[in-house]
Amino acid sequence: MSLFRLTFNTVLNRKTFIIFLVLLIVLPLALPFLTPWEEKPQLLEPARAQTAWSLLWMVALGWVLYQAASFGDHCASQGVLEYFKTLGTKRLAQLAQLWLTCQIFFFGFLAVVLVLTLLTAMPSDSVEARAWVLTNLQYAWLFSLVFSPLVCLAIALGTRFNTTVAYLLTAGIAAYGLFGIGYLDFFLSQSGNPVLDLLFILSPHYHLADLTARLVFKMGAMAWGSFLTITAYLTGLGLLIVALASLLYREKK
Repeated sequence: MSLFRLTFNTVLNRKTFIIFLVLLIVLPLALPFLTPWEEKPQLLEPARAQTAWSLLWMVALGWVLYQAASFGDHCASQGVLEYFKTLGTKRLAQLAQLWLTCQIFFFGFLAVVLVLTLLTAMPSDSVEARAWVLTNLQYAWLFSLVFSPLVCLAIALGTRFNTTVAYLLTAGIAAYGLFGIGYLDFFLSQSGNPVLDLLFILSPHYHLADLTARLVFKMGAMAWGSFLTITAYLTGLGLLIVALASLLYREKK
């Protein structure tokens, strides 16, 4: 685990993560008060949850993915990965250790958001509170299924391209799966083009993991059948991305 300790200590020494940690704690508590919440105080709790989860998406897809691409680029271009290869650390073990470094910070941010939404945005009604807890846990699980494989891909692309290209490719896939797929669906409904239909089927449907609307409108947790179906889909898609990352990863540029 020497490569993990090296990259983990690098992030700790830079201390950049502290900025995002503070933002994740302060902004969800402060920003909802800038709205006319006095007119409907019951909207304050969903607004906190919406802010917290939206910020987590931005931090994860912005900072954490960029760190992953940066580790792949710098470690490959500076000979760090080749050095660890001479010590007996195999390709997949190197990829796993770099992935673990990024995931620890991601899971830390995720834990902060969960604690924040469960402690400061919990509905007072006991039935709503149980649904709130379950919805947040489902959200955290699906979020992880989307994001964790993308970290692998960002690292692998970083070993082949520079940091910016690797990050933009990975973030572009994530943004397309979260937001662009909706535009494709709209065009498909207007044209009925079979090519667009095939593209829609093959596209990564990451929007399925975004449960922000369920929290904002207090729609309750997903039905277990739908939740397990989405879990199976995102797990399969994640395995394909991890397999692709394993093929793309290399120790030297």
